[in-house]
Amino acid sequence: MKEFIILPAWNLINHETLIKKFNFFPSLLSTIYLGCIVLYQLAFVYVYIFQLKDEFFGFIINWTHSAYFWETIVTLGIAFILYFLITPIAESGLISLISKKVRDTNDTSGFGYGISRGIINFLPIFELHNTMALFKLLSIITFYLFLLRVFGQEYLMIISICMCIYLAFAFLVNMLFSYARFFIIFEEKKAFEAISLSIRMALDNLNTTFHLYFTLLLVYIRTFLTVLAFIIFPLIVSAILTYITILFLKMVAFFIVGVLFVGFLIFVSHLNSVLEIFVEAIWYNAYVENKKLLKPSGGLHDETNIEKHDDHHHHHVDDSHH
Repeated sequence: MKEFIILPAWNLINHETLIKKFNFFPSLLSTIYLGCIVLYQLAFVYVYIFQLKDEFFGFIINWTHSAYFWETIVTLGIAFILYFLITPIAESGLISLISKKVRDTNDTSGFGYGISRGIINFLPIFELHNTMALFKLLSIITFYLFLLRVFGQEYLMIISICMCIYLAFAFLVNMLFSYARFFIIFEEKKAFEAISLSIRMALDNLNTTFHLYFTLLLVYIRTFLTVLAFIIFPLIVSAILTYITILFLKMVAFFIVGVLFVGFLIFVSHLNSVLEIFVEAIWYNAYVENKKLLKPSGGLHDETNIEKHDDHHHHHVDDSHH
């Protein structure tokens, strides 16, 4: 497994700068989105723990009457839509580029190829994302905190037990659905058909799938770093407002903190991007290796169909130019 699945993925992230550049902007959007969700949840927890609901809702009411209220709402709405549109395109394009580079390190496919493959597979990948949304770690944590706010701390034990069971079930679902995106991208399956084939592949190769699923722990590192960034920097800003009274020093301090925050955000986004590429490459290699073990009668194509599929796509593009 190490030779055919993990090492090629490690070599890919060490030598392919194009894929890192392709995935950086989607990773930056993902980091900002994750940070905003975390900050929102932490703010609500802080408000409820310290009984600051009156002050908080008073702040919200005052904010709705401010001059920049609608500008903020429109900006957040556009960013929200942009994130959910770009994410499926970026994932499909990233996997397609990984496939190209794994099979041929001298391949010259660039951003255009990744974007075109992403757009082609947008709808089924978007449908898959919506299906999986309820089983993502962030969704589970958000729902858990929401239940605690609604029912209160007296139901902490019951809610925690139920959510632990839900988390275990989500773990199983994510593991069984791990290959679905590859069936969509390389075999042009619809979302639910791809899920069915993914479950079959996962069960047929349960040992490999179970071991590789723990690579997703790497993705959780980005959650920790993002949470750290969006906790530390607001605390620094709060300290500046509290302890620095001279306007000039405040402006200098805010500028320094802003530069540090942007630098840290870029660093975390780059790290997130590399981790995402590594994880996707591992699962792609596992998908290809697992297909070698399937019988032709199983209805799945062998690995050469990935190359044929890409070649067919290139011929189609060339014909359209003529």
